[in-house]
Amino acid sequence: MSGVVNCGMQQFRLALAGVLTCGLLTFGATRGSAMQSSVAAPEECTAQSVVNGVNAAGSSRVVVVAAYGCEGSWAYLWADVNVGTETIGVTMVLKWRPDLNQWRPTDRSVTCVEGHLPETVYRQGCFSN
Repeated sequence: MSGVVNCGMQQFRLALAGVLTCGLLTFGATRGSAMQSSVAAPEECTAQSVVNGVNAAGSSRVVVVAAYGCEGSWAYLWADVNVGTETIGVTMVLKWRPDLNQWRPTDRSVTCVEGHLPETVYRQGCFSN
C-alpha cells in the first residue's frame, strides 16, 4: 500500500513542480518586457539631437560628426570634439534620457557589455578609440 501512496505523491510533486515552473516562466517573461518598455524611446534620432546631448553634458564640444546611429534608447557617435584647446576624435555611446529629453554620453566601460546594448550600437560604439 505504501508503494501506491508514494507513486501518487511523486505524481503530485511532479505536477506541482510543472505548474510552478510555468508560473515562474510566465512571470519572468512579462516582467522582462515590462522593464524594457519602461524607458520611452526618443522622438527623433538626428545628428543634431545627438550633438546637442553631448554638448549639453559639458565635457566637450562636437565640431565634426563622422557617423552616428540610433537603436531604441541607445546611440553611438563618431566625432571630432574640442576638449580644452585640442580637437580629438572620439567614439561615444549615448543613452536617451527622457527626464532631460536628451541623448547623454555614457561610460563605455560600463555600457559596452555584450548583450546590454543593441547589436548595431554595440558594434559601432564599443570597438574603437
